Amino acid sequence: MTCDIFLRSYRADKAWIPFALRSMYRFVTGVRDIIVSVPAEDIQAFQTLALTKEKLVTSNVSTGAMDPYCGQQSDKLHADLYTDADAILFWDSDVIATRPFSPSDLLIDGKPRWLITPYAKLVNADGSPAVPWRPITQKAIGRDVEIEAMRAHPLMATSEALTAFRRFMDNKHGVSLGEYIARQPNREFSEWNAIGAWAFYYAPHFFSFWNTEEKGVPEPFVRQFWSWSGVTPEVRMEMEKILS
Repeated sequence: MTCDIFLRSYRADKAWIPFALRSMYRFVTGVRDIIVSVPAEDIQAFQTLALTKEKLVTSNVSTGAMDPYCGQQSDKLHADLYTDADAILFWDSDVIATRPFSPSDLLIDGKPRWLITPYAKLVNADGSPAVPWRPITQKAIGRDVEIEAMRAHPLMATSEALTAFRRFMDNKHGVSLGEYIARQPNREFSEWNAIGAWAFYYAPHFFSFWNTEEKGVPEPFVRQFWSWSGVTPEVRMEMEKILS
């Protein structure tokens, strides 16, 4: 199985990219290419990073017509359009690998592992929902959803799964997936919850689902920082320690 890394970024997160890439080269094996996708208006800024091994590409989503937050979600769900790899390992700008792994470590019975947690377990002390994604995801896939499917990085999906999900969304809503995302009020869409819940209920053959309430949370391969905080001296020191 061929696998490429797909990293969707933009100008404000550029400072994180050298650390993310260093962590990939230090700890990740078994991948073919690293694809860095950014909006057209940010290409020049990213060219200053002097990327050599990576493929810097222009996003297929026009952020001029779509909110940037929605645009990056749509781009991830179209990642197979940038590569002919069998599978795609998704990476965020502020994610740093912390120990060795390969795509094969994310497979169970030959299918990408996908962590899920029942919404019944994701409640505050007063009984209110601890996360906002359930009604948003139910609207997207057209049924009740009992599981939260955006639990941990890194996520991996086959190109076939991405294609099938887009086809489902096109048929369900009568518009392309990108158009559906762009139309949602208040940016109410969650890409990993949508495709994860769709697969869980409609196409379980694409993934091996890992219920964290039954099996616990597996030891992480990566550390996700908070990109909006910026690469502060403290964060830089922590990342350098990981990569030393």
